[in-house]
Amino acid sequence: MLTCKQMTEMATDRSEGHLGSAERERFDRHLGGCDGCRAYVRQLEVTTQALRRLPEPEISAALNDALMAQLAVARAPARAPARVSPWPVLGSVVVVGLLLAFARNRSESPGDWMVGAALAVAALAVAAMAGRFAVGVVVAAVSAAVAAALFAGGQGPLAADHGVACLSIELAAAALVGGAAWIGARGGTPRAVRRSLAAGAVAGALAADAALQITCGAHNAMPHLLTFHAAGVLLVAAVALLVGLKRPVGAGTT
Repeated sequence: MLTCKQMTEMATDRSEGHLGSAERERFDRHLGGCDGCRAYVRQLEVTTQALRRLPEPEISAALNDALMAQLAVARAPARAPARVSPWPVLGSVVVVGLLLAFARNRSESPGDWMVGAALAVAALAVAAMAGRFAVGVVVAAVSAAVAAALFAGGQGPLAADHGVACLSIELAAAALVGGAAWIGARGGTPRAVRRSLAAGAVAGALAADAALQITCGAHNAMPHLLTFHAAGVLLVAAVALLVGLKRPVGAGTT
């Protein structure tokens, strides 16, 4: 004998004709002797008939397109986070290490080493963000170079002879680290490769500036620091902006 709970579980299948002959016979036998289940089945039948009389809902074309667009977004695979390439970071470390190792004269001032360390940290941060190159990265790098020059610089000559060497070192370092970033980004999209190359170049110039703060013979003269050290980073940053943020030919505006 079926229980009332089993009856409620089977009522929908019975109304839709999904019960076998033996189950339907047991169902009807219980229904004949139970007023509560008869009332439940009657209410279920009335509700089902009322729902069948309702017109089918109409969905506008605009609403249908919006729903399909949302469904496409939900099914789209999640974008992988931009990975940090070790190549520009390694290149920046190599630049600082080589310049310090082969320098003829290294400053013994703790202040110079502190400023150099701060610039080196900034260079590593820019190198680590090679895959997310943006205007803010360039502004931060140039700001770090200018702030270091204003903080550490004092009275002194422009020292053009030292300046040419310093500027050449920064440009060479930019090429070295930019090349390392390019190697790490190969195989990606053209835009990602350009941005990695640009960020690597900025990181290289900033890394050279960090080492020059300790090894340059005119590192205490503010005119020299601003004209050659900070200006070298600025020059590389300007070129990096043109390369890293260049739009592909035929790309539209957003």
